[in-house]
Amino acid sequence: MDELKLKIHNLPKGDVHNHLHLSAGPTLLKEKYPKLKFHLPRRFNGFAGMMQFIEQNVNAFMTSSENVIDLMDLGIRSSIADNVTYLETSVDINLYRFFNNSVEEFMQAVDQLKRKYKDQIDFKPEVGINKNSSQETINEVGMQYIDSGVFKSLDLYGDENNHDLNGFLNIYKYAKTKNLKTKVHIGEFSDHKTIEKAIDILEPDEIQHGIRAVDSTYTMHMITERGIRLNICPQSNIALGAVTDTHSHPIRKLYDSGIKLTINTDDLLLFNASITDQYINLIEQGIFTFEEINEIRLNAFP
Repeated sequence: MDELKLKIHNLPKGDVHNHLHLSAGPTLLKEKYPKLKFHLPRRFNGFAGMMQFIEQNVNAFMTSSENVIDLMDLGIRSSIADNVTYLETSVDINLYRFFNNSVEEFMQAVDQLKRKYKDQIDFKPEVGINKNSSQETINEVGMQYIDSGVFKSLDLYGDENNHDLNGFLNIYKYAKTKNLKTKVHIGEFSDHKTIEKAIDILEPDEIQHGIRAVDSTYTMHMITERGIRLNICPQSNIALGAVTDTHSHPIRKLYDSGIKLTINTDDLLLFNASITDQYINLIEQGIFTFEEINEIRLNAFP
């Protein structure tokens, strides 16, 4: 391990844009399941291509509560291996279906993972809601998750276009009454106006991605004025075609605008780029200095 990589690897890191059942590093996954074979593409055919890959590979493998627990466990272990000491990661509310359709049984499994790794990582699971979830699931199952005390934040993800965010307003308001941090995926493939709309409707504490804010001075000002942090995942953006490469990524412009941001893995299982890998790439490509990366690193911690 070269000097820069060792230096960055040894720094404590936070990952605050992470989907737990998709966060297992491919190396650990192969060690656990040596017969599991799938070709990980360097680039996906956009968001739809990623979802197709998940359906054909991850979902085809994830058929039991044991598989779900294994993937979440491997995700936490992968974070620990990269010296991630603080982890905010979404746990999809629909995963309870693998646990005899028992929300309580699933929440107990998540809580057991918290206890298992409490001396190695500050693991903060968050309620993860896919925009395609039914209103019944959101209003009943989602509320149970929030009331459990197991989860510390709320995240909304899925296709960024053609969704009426007003349907999620009640659960966002409820999460805030329970002192949960709120996040929303927006502005990776959708334009800056969708970011403004999401802020106006949901009033999130943080935005997952949000990179298209760079296209509007007003949107960037709106973000800074309200103290919203952008949790950016450069390798994910590149692999999904939201940007062409590191040099065309707007992260530097967003940083220079005064927006507080972090760098995260998103889905380590799909993109195979740890936080250490991404920090090093951004330094070696001349996007940030080590000192600037260190400042960004510290942003991830509470």
